[in-house]
Amino acid sequence: MDTDQVDRQIFMVGTGGQGILLLARALAEIAVRRGQPVISSETHGMAMRGGTVTANLKIGEFASPLIPAGSADILIGLDAAESSGFLHMLKSGGIAAVNAPAKGAFDYSVDATHLALAQGMPSSVNMIMLGFVLPLLHITLDEARAVLQDISPKRALAANLKALDIGFNAQKQ
Repeated sequence: MDTDQVDRQIFMVGTGGQGILLLARALAEIAVRRGQPVISSETHGMAMRGGTVTANLKIGEFASPLIPAGSADILIGLDAAESSGFLHMLKSGGIAAVNAPAKGAFDYSVDATHLALAQGMPSSVNMIMLGFVLPLLHITLDEARAVLQDISPKRALAANLKALDIGFNAQKQ
């Protein structure tokens, strides 16, 4: 979320239980703390059954919460299969940053599932991906840590902060 380019459309996709909504909330809160206007929307009707969950986050002067196909600046995917089905959401020149063991059709990938399991934190894929996309969105690690301090459930705070660091370090490699 480069402060020089206020208008940004971020499309997030995953499956129920992966934490898309917390990821979207964290990114929205970072923008709000920067004084940027934010509109968000999510779909999660089948979330409890492992169905597709999406979140739209618009930062800047927008009137509608939904991102039209071919308009997203970045797609953040917590699931490679789900992400593949939503690449059409990206505008020309948009980037896909996805939890996947190999880059494949994506611009950036990290095996967040493997990293989470290796640390004994299987529910931390969302926070690993958050850390991974910080440099792509021009967000500092300190900004993200401050937001997580405030919005993470107390029982998950330490794991969320650790996962954030893991993802951030994975992007730097």
